[in-house]
Amino acid sequence: MGNVNRNKRGFTLIEVLVALVLLAIILIGSLLALNLVQRLTLKNILRDEALTIGQRVLKGEENPGVFNTRVRNFTVTYNVNLENCNTSSLLRSLNLTCKKVRVSWYDPYGEGHVLEINSFR
Repeated sequence: MGNVNRNKRGFTLIEVLVALVLLAIILIGSLLALNLVQRLTLKNILRDEALTIGQRVLKGEENPGVFNTRVRNFTVTYNVNLENCNTSSLLRSLNLTCKKVRVSWYDPYGEGHVLEINSFR
């Protein structure tokens, strides 16, 4: 019973487990990064929608109030207020009036946002 020929060309169980743990960590990190990108993209889309609504109110195409918009399977409620700004003597001398639109909303993650647009005419 001399030499026992052992095959040393394969992976051990410990090496396979370490590789699986590293792969799991990488995949979880990638999923978290994708989730963050999705959230930021949705926030930008909602901000663009708020800007569009605010511009329509400033132009007189829409009245201030509550707007419900469906964006990417989420319904978002925008609250729009229109008010006059404090006019300075310079604006009065130039025959300009200031209007301010304030659009506020909550994103689907519960975070509140406000967009203000000033217009001088």
